[in-house]
Amino acid sequence: MRESIGIIGAGITGLATAYVLSSNYDVMIVARDQPGDMGLDWASPWAGAVFHPQRYADKSQQKMQRDCFKFYWEIANQDPSNGVKLYPMTEYFDDETKESDLWYRFLMPDYKVITSSALPPKIKLGTTYTTLAINPLVFLPWLKEKLIAKGVKFIRAKVKNIEEASSITKSKVIVNASGVGARILAGDEAVVPVRGQTMFVKTDFSQLVMLEGSEYTYVIPQTGSGGVIIGGIKSDRLDAEVDVSLKSDILRRVNRLTKGTFEGIDLNTVTDVLGFRPGRKGGLRVEREGDVIHAYGVEGAGYIHSFSVAEKVKQLLEEEQFKARL
Repeated sequence: MRESIGIIGAGITGLATAYVLSSNYDVMIVARDQPGDMGLDWASPWAGAVFHPQRYADKSQQKMQRDCFKFYWEIANQDPSNGVKLYPMTEYFDDETKESDLWYRFLMPDYKVITSSALPPKIKLGTTYTTLAINPLVFLPWLKEKLIAKGVKFIRAKVKNIEEASSITKSKVIVNASGVGARILAGDEAVVPVRGQTMFVKTDFSQLVMLEGSEYTYVIPQTGSGGVIIGGIKSDRLDAEVDVSLKSDILRRVNRLTKGTFEGIDLNTVTDVLGFRPGRKGGLRVEREGDVIHAYGVEGAGYIHSFSVAEKVKQLLEEEQFKARL
């Protein structure tokens, strides 16, 4: 008889964990929000979800991103209906970043450095490579269908504590992938919501563009949507009101990077996208605490760590089982 594992949270971390564990365990996910829901109280459906490696990463984090990229790359080439698609990326830096700082230059296909004469004004370094973008509104329901086919069960409920999740799922071991909810469920005061505001714009523009350094600006195509997400911003604000002044600032920055591709856009016709990323002071936490395995705190990097976080959860489960057999 297979061991039952309960998971709190049906965002990308919870779903990825269920995917990895379902081959060896009976898995049940309990979550207030589930794929297809569009509420602001969870982050996964609102993510830009481009596989843009984080340059500030230690060796362990680099491996996690590398392994996760390989997973997405494989499914992008297997099933065109899953919302994962390959795109050309142009990445700019206007700070003192050097090419040697980009550990992922050996990972990303078609990697090249842009000649200085071809860089936009004030940009000090530019690279191009092939990566992928994930449309969460397509990918999350697709992944849920795959999980149901693998025997994973979904229960819609808002749990007040870990014990309630254990009771609902009838599982001794619980994976806490509750995102911002971990502040209460894990009593972790380091967990903080990070407000993000972007815009969805209808266009046939189909390239990824990123700028890091003095600002964070991007254009991210959304597969199958007929448009792109443009942004971005991080804010300590916790309200759900759209910052109207920010919209024109985002548009100005994006046009500077794309040679005016989005000039003439009527900001009254765009779709505002507002969400709260699951941040944590101190970063990602994947840790076992008794019969609870915590997996949260990735902020805006949930997709690029998701299936690697799941593998770490599996490792923690198996280590405890091994100790029990000694």
